[in-house]
Amino acid sequence: MRHVQKALIEMGESPFISIQNVSDEKGVAPIVSFTIQSDPIGEVGVNGVQAVDMLNYCKHLFKSLNDAFPCRENSLTITKIEEAIHWQDARTKDREKRKVEGQNKA
Repeated sequence: MRHVQKALIEMGESPFISIQNVSDEKGVAPIVSFTIQSDPIGEVGVNGVQAVDMLNYCKHLFKSLNDAFPCRENSLTITKIEEAIHWQDARTKDREKRKVEGQNKA
């Protein structure tokens, strides 16, 4: 549980990500909820998280786990998540360049 909370704290507060069962009680699993953005921000405003926000949460979660239990597999997982975030950032920059970011257009 500490790792789940630490990941959320490292990301910063978000009204669209919440944790239930925050007690650090053995056998009681935390529940992490994400409200997903419904439509393009340009059309409806911000009303949830993007998929890349969930990738960032996972990255922080694995970093927290790796701090406590370092291993090659955790480090590789973090690298792959960072690569996924990189490619999504590249996609966004390309869409901005083509002036289709924030719209339901290819």
